[in-house]
Amino acid sequence: MRIFAVALVGLIALTGCGKKGRSHDGGLGGFVSGGSGGDNPASGPTDLPSGLPTGVPTDLPSGVPSDLDVPSYEAPTPSYTYSAPPTYNSNGTNDITATGCDYDESTHSFQYTLDLRNPETQSMHYSITIEWENQSGGSLLGSDYKSVTVASGSSQTLSATSYRYLTEQTSFTCKVTSALKYPSST
Repeated sequence: MRIFAVALVGLIALTGCGKKGRSHDGGLGGFVSGGSGGDNPASGPTDLPSGLPTGVPTDLPSGVPSDLDVPSYEAPTPSYTYSAPPTYNSNGTNDITATGCDYDESTHSFQYTLDLRNPETQSMHYSITIEWENQSGGSLLGSDYKSVTVASGSSQTLSATSYRYLTEQTSFTCKVTSALKYPSST
C-alpha cells in the first residue's frame, strides 16, 4: 500500500491534479484554460479556405524598366525674332518737287503743284504746309494744308490752292514750309 500511495502522489504531481482553480505566488499569475480542451495545448484554425497560393514572387522589379520609352518634357523655344523698326527721315521736304507757282485771276486763287514721291520701304503719311508770301514785304498772302498717304516707292501729285482777291499787281513766292512724314498705319 505504501508503493501505491507513492505512485498516486507521483501521478498527482505530474498531472497537476489538485492545483486547478488555485493561484500561486500570492494570487499573481497562473493560467486557467478554458473550453473543452482542459490542459491540452492550443491548436490552429481548422476552417481555412483551400487552394490559396502559398508562395510570393521574389523577382519583382524595383524600378522603371530601362526598355520603356518614357517621354521627356522639353520647354518650347520661342519662335519669334525681334527686328528693329525701319528708320526713315521724318522731314519729307526732299520727297517733294514743286512747280507751277501762279495766281489765277479768274478764280482769284494762288496755285502750286506738288509732285510727291515716297522713297521709303513702307507706306508713309505726309502732312504738308504750303505758303504764298508777298515778295516785297514778306507778309503772308495765303496758305494751304495737305494730308496724304503714299505707298512705298509710289508717287502722287497734289494741287495746293489758296483763295485771295488781289486788287493790285503783287509779286509773291510759293514755298513748302513743312512736310512731316511718318509711317502709315494703313
